[in-house]
Amino acid sequence: VVLFQEALPFTSVFACLLAITGVDAIKGAVDAGKRSRSVSEQENWKPGDFMRGLVQAAGEATRDGATMRGKLGGGNLIDWTFGATANTTEYVVENKNRLGAAGAGGGGFLLGMALGGPIGAIVGGLVATATTGVALESLDEVGQRIQTQQIEDSKEKSKIKK
Repeated sequence: VVLFQEALPFTSVFACLLAITGVDAIKGAVDAGKRSRSVSEQENWKPGDFMRGLVQAAGEATRDGATMRGKLGGGNLIDWTFGATANTTEYVVENKNRLGAAGAGGGGFLLGMALGGPIGAIVGGLVATATTGVALESLDEVGQRIQTQQIEDSKEKSKIKK
């Protein structure tokens, strides 16, 4: 019981992250099912796309992992693990701002609930999600500008040396 009480504050953060990743995983599986039917991802879904997509995504992850490991054909559980890990890493990098904002929203929900009850929870979650999302996007833009400037500076230095 004590362990559950200590873990309870973190459940809203995990619930927000689980909701976003769950929706994205279902959409991804349906899109993979459409790929297995050789139709555009913009086409309407059909029954069976989700299950077909799970098999398709596992096969794609296995092929990607085998390629990363220098294999030309086939695949095994280790190849699937490599491919799935790479795909998960790619997902997190592409969605880091959404995931960070969702985690902050869960924290804001908790803080709002403690300070203002149910209405405070809703306001706290929304404010934390919005402000964190904007802050993370701004930090991303600054990081990209710095990286671009460093690349340009290194090109300048290489021109000067020649």
